[in-house]
Amino acid sequence: MKSIGIIDLGSNSLKLLIAEQKHSKKINVLFEKKHQIRLSDYYIDDIPNLSAIGIYKLILSIQSFKEKCKLFECDKIIVVATETLRKCANKDVILNEIKKETGFEVRILSGYEESYLGYVSTVNTLDYSNYFLVDMGGASVEIALVKNNKFKHYASLPLGPIPLSSRFNLFNKISPFTKNEFKNYIYNEFNKYHWLKQGRNLPIVTIGGSIKNIAQIHICNHLGYTESSLHNFQMNYLDLSHINNKLCSLDYNERINIKGVSKKRADVICASSNFMKYFMLYTHSKKIIINTYGIREGIFYSCLEE
Repeated sequence: MKSIGIIDLGSNSLKLLIAEQKHSKKINVLFEKKHQIRLSDYYIDDIPNLSAIGIYKLILSIQSFKEKCKLFECDKIIVVATETLRKCANKDVILNEIKKETGFEVRILSGYEESYLGYVSTVNTLDYSNYFLVDMGGASVEIALVKNNKFKHYASLPLGPIPLSSRFNLFNKISPFTKNEFKNYIYNEFNKYHWLKQGRNLPIVTIGGSIKNIAQIHICNHLGYTESSLHNFQMNYLDLSHINNKLCSLDYNERINIKGVSKKRADVICASSNFMKYFMLYTHSKKIIINTYGIREGIFYSCLEE
């Protein structure tokens, strides 16, 4: 195998990974690129449909990524999409336009596939046997229970930071009343999955840019340094709760001035920190563990097994 290009059409950004097998089952990353396009900003109607401008921006990014794959002479190029296209009423139009303009067939991942690929990336890059896996995208959250390294249960919830921020108006300062409404809402969702109680007290392995950003905020403000690699970095409940309380007490313009806060995530970061805080409380978890690898690496490792 020479190299594989994997294009991920996510809710908050579009990402490219070009990698090759180094030795054994180790991944050698050759190139990575991210286009920060929040596709849900281009929804029209309540259905929703992705607008013509949104489709145009999507295709431009895919074409740009295609050129990079050509430069690296990729043996295979895989294009996947998650919740943002999964829920679009005009997804067939979008897929046809992508095929016509780029030649790519896009595979829209199911919630199960998205969660399982996160699990594949985790078992290949971290050494834990029993844990919850929480993959927080922009529009959805995939939760899985892993026992003895086996993928036991999963749920795909439309509780990503973008829809949660809109639903509860979390863009500015957040009142105790709103936080309580938020808690009750997601607890009602959690109660639908009785298997969550089977994993009480287990650590939580997390995937996603929002969670990585929360870790960076903690490092910059409480440990006094920056961290280039967050893989396997750990935070306890008090760490997360302190950051969450601080972020929720500020409006957007104040948040962006906190060290470590990504300006591109400052509007939705409170939804992410609130979700993780209440998931830790619900599951009695003591710590979260950052997995910087996600579905793209999961796809890569799956290709090695074929």
